[in-house]
Amino acid sequence: MGMLSLFPQILFLAPFSASLIRLALACVFFLMAWKHFAAPENSLRALGVLEIALSAALVLGTWTQGVALLGAARIFLDIFIPRLRVLPLSTTLLSLVMLLSLVVTGAGVFAFDLPL
Repeated sequence: MGMLSLFPQILFLAPFSASLIRLALACVFFLMAWKHFAAPENSLRALGVLEIALSAALVLGTWTQGVALLGAARIFLDIFIPRLRVLPLSTTLLSLVMLLSLVVTGAGVFAFDLPL
């Protein structure tokens, strides 16, 4: 018995889902970095450098699972230290779920990554 799906014709696009998640997270980290660079505090600019590196690695698909774990640690900082948070809590929590899904599923297509 086959899998029940509302739109079985588009199941061939499933391998692209992780790539789409990677690109969406790269946009989130880039936006976070942009806001941290705009902050007058130098300590927040250091977070911006980390977020730019995370964003670039996610776009390129390099070391995706390791980068996703590092990104999850960065997101946990936002959850437990609210003054570091520049995005709404809902966006932060959704980003955490997306990062953890990348750890489990891998990088997807268009990545320079090998599964762990």
